[in-house]
Amino acid sequence: MDREEALKRTNQICDHLLKRGFEVFLEKEVSELLSLPQLGCDMREVELDLAVTVGGDGTILRASSMLKKPETPLLAVNMGMRGFLTEVGPDDALKAIDRIVTGDYALERCSKLSSRIGENSFQDALNEVLIASSLPSKMLRLRIYIDGTEVFDFQADGIIVAAPTGSTAYSLSAGGSILAPSVEAMIVTAVCPLSLFRSMVVPLTSVVEVELMKPEIGALVVVDGMTQGKLGSGDRITVWRSRHEAAFIRFQSFYSRLKNRLLLSYREDRNE
Repeated sequence: MDREEALKRTNQICDHLLKRGFEVFLEKEVSELLSLPQLGCDMREVELDLAVTVGGDGTILRASSMLKKPETPLLAVNMGMRGFLTEVGPDDALKAIDRIVTGDYALERCSKLSSRIGENSFQDALNEVLIASSLPSKMLRLRIYIDGTEVFDFQADGIIVAAPTGSTAYSLSAGGSILAPSVEAMIVTAVCPLSLFRSMVVPLTSVVEVELMKPEIGALVVVDGMTQGKLGSGDRITVWRSRHEAAFIRFQSFYSRLKNRLLLSYREDRNE
């Protein structure tokens, strides 16, 4: 919201939709910045046919957590840096909307993860659930259970339980594999572990539990980059497949996006 270009593009998209005869809502803060308070609303209270984000992957994660109906189709316009989850650049946003109106698009459905500590449930994760040390200099001793069976007991800076969408985010940086959106699995990846365990892919039907053994200072639970709670020594967090999904408007395949947004960007970074 602090980028003038992003606000300008948002205003153009809003005008284009209004001219096409659509009823348009804006997030309250955006409506105020664009001097369109009459279009402002609480996104958690409105059922939408289409949601449009203008920003990067962080904007998408925030919007996904705010939608009243999580399965609302989402068109992501890239105004960020790499924007792996986004679909079109700012110059192609209006053309993309016209294609959506004519039905010329594909819908990519992405599984989300639910999590809780005891009776305390957190927001669903589109990317990942992270358990991280509350102090950067302290390692955690963690115990991992899958479907009720103890599997790993190790020390690390943290542990990531990622959905397929999140496999190209923090989990990938920590050494995890990339999962295509259609793969019904989640990936458990250790962050800087002091052990041989690095990463493991488990079925999406599984239930993953993480128990904090030490230290007594506790750990943070971070869902899609937003801190949700704390884990004390002896506490367990449970992660499983959510009954909700996210839905993205797509004009290209996952593998094209992988090549052009992630792998190509990596080669360009090495050549600089």
